[in-house]
Amino acid sequence: MTTNGRRTGNKSGRMPHFRQSWNDLADRRGVQPTVAYAVSLLLLLALWQIASMVVRAVYGNPFLPAPYAVFTQMIRNAPGLGWDFLLTSWRLVLSILIALAVGVPVGLAIGHERVLDRYVSPMIYIVYPIPQVALILFLFLLFGTGNATKVALVTLVLFFQILVSARGAAKNLPQEHLTSVRATGASRWQIYRHVVLPASLPDILTSVRVGIGLGMALLYIAETQSERGGGLGLFISRKIVFARDTAFAGIVAMAILGLVLYVLVDALERVFCRWKYAGRRRR
Repeated sequence: MTTNGRRTGNKSGRMPHFRQSWNDLADRRGVQPTVAYAVSLLLLLALWQIASMVVRAVYGNPFLPAPYAVFTQMIRNAPGLGWDFLLTSWRLVLSILIALAVGVPVGLAIGHERVLDRYVSPMIYIVYPIPQVALILFLFLLFGTGNATKVALVTLVLFFQILVSARGAAKNLPQEHLTSVRATGASRWQIYRHVVLPASLPDILTSVRVGIGLGMALLYIAETQSERGGGLGLFISRKIVFARDTAFAGIVAMAILGLVLYVLVDALERVFCRWKYAGRRRR
């Protein structure tokens, strides 16, 4: 509000402007997400500490190690733990990339092409419910006990996860979007590139988020099935009985890997699905 060219109510007039500027700065530099993650981490550590104290008081034994003891073991075992972390990370990321490279185009084609959907979808419904972990023995016989088996198992699970999501997203795409693009003379490839893939990408990335946790669980199982090859799964299984502090260091390392991948997927979604966030109000 102004009177005779002079601003009145400076305090009330400037504060919203300052607050909006701070929100813009925080969004650009990632201050707010960083603070949120820090607060969540502190709360999680506090709950962990309380749970450890309760378990020790009830059972008289530190079955659940305290955070300080676990982080101490992470530092002491940093060289070996770091190598196992890299091995597990490489296997999981490679599995995700292979599953995406195969599952996305196949899923989009099945969902968008009616003939493929009619004849291929029933096969997916039959094969997808089969627990892929039941095939681990077959994979060991086929590929041996090396990296190929571990990557193949996780890739197989993530492939079907991504395939089903991509197929569903492409099939449920509003027909008016496709009709308007076809009216401009767009080719089949252009329709896939500019309509089908962008519209399906949020669902595909959501399936990747779900698949990260599932893939880590199956990778843990695969890594514990062999005494060779290393990885966080083998690291944890070797220490869980007689060195729980050290075993929990491996578990925390797996949690860190999952967090990094989740944050990366969120960042990719903000880059490639900017339209999804364009209309949201900043808080």
